[in-house]
Amino acid sequence: MNQQNKSMDILIGLQWGDEGKGKFIDLISQEYDMIARFNGGANAGHSIYHNNQRVTLKILPSGIFYPHIKNIIGTGVVIEPSALKAEIDQLQSLISDADLRKRIIVSKKAHLVLPTYGYWDMYQEESALYRTIGTTKNGIAHTYSSKILRQNVRVEDMFSKDFNTDVFQIISRQYRELQYLGQKMPSLDELYGNFMRDCELLKQLHIADTEVLLNEALKNNKKVLAEGAQATMLDIDHGTYPYVTSSHTIAAAACVSLGVSPRLVDKIYGVTKAYCTRVGHGIFPTEIIGSLADDLRVRGAEFGSNTKRPRRIGWLDIPALKYAIMLNGVTHLILTKADILNGMAQIPVCTHYEINKQRSSLASLSSTTDEMKPIWKYLPGWDVPFAQISDATQLPNELTAFLSFIEQELDTPIKYLSTGPKREEMINLV
Repeated sequence: MNQQNKSMDILIGLQWGDEGKGKFIDLISQEYDMIARFNGGANAGHSIYHNNQRVTLKILPSGIFYPHIKNIIGTGVVIEPSALKAEIDQLQSLISDADLRKRIIVSKKAHLVLPTYGYWDMYQEESALYRTIGTTKNGIAHTYSSKILRQNVRVEDMFSKDFNTDVFQIISRQYRELQYLGQKMPSLDELYGNFMRDCELLKQLHIADTEVLLNEALKNNKKVLAEGAQATMLDIDHGTYPYVTSSHTIAAAACVSLGVSPRLVDKIYGVTKAYCTRVGHGIFPTEIIGSLADDLRVRGAEFGSNTKRPRRIGWLDIPALKYAIMLNGVTHLILTKADILNGMAQIPVCTHYEINKQRSSLASLSSTTDEMKPIWKYLPGWDVPFAQISDATQLPNELTAFLSFIEQELDTPIKYLSTGPKREEMINLV
């Protein structure tokens, strides 16, 4: 049996999302033939600067700006047809390429987000009978739960003669249930009609057994990048449950969701900020409260790409990063937003936790942990015009020491350092 070359790389976030994954993928995209999104739905948002304009991608992979790249929406992704249509229309207005849609390949096994699912989110978030999670109310959880219950429809079902009947049966039943519970909604006919209309665009895209296409590409030594949405601490199993997303966000999920053997994985890129953020509820031990958090939030533009919600701000968390690196098998680190900390006299970093009177250098940040007291190390800050930095030799000594400290603590090399939001504002350190 011939051994295939290891030619699939994986990129994931190591914190609670919003680390700058989209920018990094955009930077390295030209090295790849295919970029495959493997989890989540329109609840994710990757912001990229294209022709000096900020563009937020929600479902489409981040290689969509390059004509030579095939962009795979994988089996593990859940697709809301109206959101995908809006995203394609937005990009079409920015990219004067009549063949834009030909760059997109959709897994026929990916699940569809039905129009009633978002209203279930709204009801449960506002009802005292349910736990409030702080979701984006895009219906993602209900799609995944219906998938597991084997009660949902997939992309390939759109071509079935029973599709219209099956969809109407599901959403009309849920509509009656939501009406009974008092949830406000548009008419059933409007929900159904709009959904079926938006499915017509989805039908026109290239729909395929993407696991076959990916494996054929890898067999022919094509380069594939698997792109994750959200981040490690939001993984449904290994994140800060219950305040997590509804899919698996770690590197191993790329193999499961895309149908690619782990034997074919090469590099695993992990992206982290020089500090932490998270959106919504849940444990956040290094959180900063007050005017400093407000200042960093504004300086770092820390507002949700989709929801515009202000993100919570915290200091860099080494024990949680060690846990994330362990779970993902990270080979290369990418550090972003060190420029946002510019001008501070000192930078606090959490190096350990005191948990139930025991010191720990690695923490899973379980929401059931009674006490998690951060233990801090204060490193000298830096003050330098980042816009003038073009290579590693121009970095201030304090920032170089900060990077070395992180590498030593995590036993993982930092491959790239971001110095600003644009594609070219990235330094190769190795």
